[in-house]
Amino acid sequence: MKIYAIKIPDQPISDETFDKLLLLMEPQGRERIKRFRLWDDALRSLVARLTMTWYLTVEGLLVDNKLPTFGRKGKGKPILATPTLNPPLEFNNTHESAYILLAVLRSPSPLACVGIDIMSPVSDQVDTQEGISDQLTLREKLSLAGKMSDQERNKRLMNLWTLKEGYTKAIGEGITFGLERIEVILDEQGDVQCVKVDGKDSEDIGWNYRLGTVEGNRWAVWWRGDDTEEEGGVKIVDVRWEEFEKPLVDLVAKLGLQNGQDHV
Repeated sequence: MKIYAIKIPDQPISDETFDKLLLLMEPQGRERIKRFRLWDDALRSLVARLTMTWYLTVEGLLVDNKLPTFGRKGKGKPILATPTLNPPLEFNNTHESAYILLAVLRSPSPLACVGIDIMSPVSDQVDTQEGISDQLTLREKLSLAGKMSDQERNKRLMNLWTLKEGYTKAIGEGITFGLERIEVILDEQGDVQCVKVDGKDSEDIGWNYRLGTVEGNRWAVWWRGDDTEEEGGVKIVDVRWEEFEKPLVDLVAKLGLQNGQDHV
């Protein structure tokens, strides 16, 4: 399991570069991104849409200079349609503040899947807690009861929410799955002891999860299926903006893509 942590720049990139990156997307996607009013929202969305193209490019997995194509699983989770890889590739991404995280799993298991979520500390923890109350179990609500510092409450909220969201993204159902069916059990310090799904320990039913932080943002990743490339854990790869941008700009030039021309 690999997680690529891509950090967008503090300042807008040039219009020329932005337009070149847009060429790697289908026309409908380009139009959706152009509707964003704020440059950082547009760039985050663009990067999230191009993470797999970037990954396949830098790993040398594109075939015959053709851009990847994507499909969807039953309830809408994106999957890689082409190129066909062996072992198959599962992926998921998430973004928050300046970061886009891409989780990649290469596994031959027919049950393989991956989901990742990230959350920043919130300024009003009590309002956030009340807003997600219906998605919490009684035990989770009790773990948030009582007096504690803002930092401690944020820690607990981020642990609870990223694990719940990450699981639903892994199974491809989103919050319609019922987040209250996922119970995150915290110890007295707010650290995660275990996670139960429909009352069963997640590890007993074949799931793995890990938590981490990046510049104060909490992330949680779930996966199922043995990874043929990273045995026994999660590898975090920090990606500077230049390392993300250059391979894609070079790909645009290699494919001869220009404005007004749709990729095939």
